[in-house]
Amino acid sequence: MDAQTALQRYVLSGGMMMVFLVPLALMTVAFAVQAFVNIRRSRICPKGYAAKAARLAAKASPDGPALIGRLAGDGHALGRVLGRTLARVGKERTPAPSLTEEILREEITDECEALLEKNSQLGVVYTVAPLMGLLGTVFGMISTFREFTAATDPSVKELSAGINVALITTAWGLAIAIPAFLFLALIQRRIAAYERLHLPAEASASLDAIASALADPAEAESEPLEEAS
Repeated sequence: MDAQTALQRYVLSGGMMMVFLVPLALMTVAFAVQAFVNIRRSRICPKGYAAKAARLAAKASPDGPALIGRLAGDGHALGRVLGRTLARVGKERTPAPSLTEEILREEITDECEALLEKNSQLGVVYTVAPLMGLLGTVFGMISTFREFTAATDPSVKELSAGINVALITTAWGLAIAIPAFLFLALIQRRIAAYERLHLPAEASASLDAIASALADPAEAESEPLEEAS
């Protein structure tokens, strides 16, 4: 089977709903790539960020707003979590360690919920794609039965051929929805790992490094800066 025949059989024969299903398939790939780029480690929780946070604290000390701005300006989730946590802790008169940990957990949860919402387009895709495929099948069946009843000498062979064409859109809908569901599950699992493991560990280490740097800025500036990946 050549490429033209495959195009006719699996795309053009699907009817008018293919006008929507083909772009939706391309959008699914684009959404998946975008989401995996958005949740890569360097954008969420760079390794070894505590050393950089300490140096930023040493340079900004004792200017709290400047430190918060520098952390949030790094453009990743960990920096935003640290910035918001320090901003909230700074408003407390006597911030206890337990209160700081509670605020940190709340900020991590909020950040991960925002990440899920930002990368939730695939959830819409795997919900809508099967419905669009089913709608195409319904339209195809209506057209097939109309032509079958209007024919002067209808045959079962003609009817089965029409049904086969109508089912193409259902196959497309499922072929789009299943990968979209799997991709979304992987994205959600990755974000959950950030929320449970990586962000709490890196954020706690960074807060400890910031506290040490604020207590002794000269020592923090003299330490070598680790490359955050």
